Amino acid sequence: MKEAMNGRFITELSGRIGRDRKSTQVLLEGLRTTLVQHCAEPESVAVPGFGTFKSVKHEETVSRDLSTGRTLLLPPEVTIEFSPASRLRKIAERNVDTE
Repeated sequence: MKEAMNGRFITELSGRIGRDRKSTQVLLEGLRTTLVQHCAEPESVAVPGFGTFKSVKHEETVSRDLSTGRTLLLPPEVTIEFSPASRLRKIAERNVDTE
């Protein structure tokens, strides 16, 4: 199902931007790679009309393994938060209301 959805997305996007499927896939992969690189740093990436990707660093934490009782030190991690642009949020809310 996910592959079919991605395939339809790539087909529609390639038609809208006037490129073939292969170059559209390369473009999307380049976008993904660039977002990952920039979000690995403590900065945000804004895509006008779509939203903002922001990296959030979580400090190391102490946890306990309930099955063994051992204390574990979990390393710090970076997660990515996405905040949709107001226009995208309105479109999504409108689509949820019609379902």
